[in-house]
Amino acid sequence: MSSSYDYLFKVVVLGEGAVGKTAIVTRFSHGFFRTDYKTTIGSQFAVKNIDVISSSGDNLTVKLQIWDVAGQSRFQILRPMYYRGSNGGLLVYDVSRRRTFMLLEEWLEELKRAIGKDIPLVLVANKTDLPDRVVEPKEGKEFADTHGMPYVESSAKTGEGIIDIFAELGKTLVYRREQGIR
Repeated sequence: MSSSYDYLFKVVVLGEGAVGKTAIVTRFSHGFFRTDYKTTIGSQFAVKNIDVISSSGDNLTVKLQIWDVAGQSRFQILRPMYYRGSNGGLLVYDVSRRRTFMLLEEWLEELKRAIGKDIPLVLVANKTDLPDRVVEPKEGKEFADTHGMPYVESSAKTGEGIIDIFAELGKTLVYRREQGIR
């Protein structure tokens, strides 16, 4: 991976425990999926460069520092320190567990409380490969639209949508930076 980049962004990945945050980050940053993920303690960290086309048509290299934050409630006291300085993030839920979708507002509130402002987020409907889906795409899209964020469906297991998630976020972050929005 080249050390040369045009922009550097800190990205936080948040959502309930076992929604697939670590699997998404691992699939994106290392290109594989494991079946034996352990509970994230505190946070895990990954770095990856992506290419983004700017609003003026320039090819830019964006370095993403991705902070995968523990979703279990027992780590709630630690999370705010990982959120600080984030430029954007992924808000992830598991399409086969309605509770993970129902708690998205609480995750948004926790993030806003910790950093004191809104940052660009992508809503990620993960585990679309599972046959027992209970949260329909329409519900996810409505939530995303209400909160002004893109909606992407993904499966860390199959890799579907993983690149799209980070490309969407990268494009938004570059646009905001070009507009002077921090």
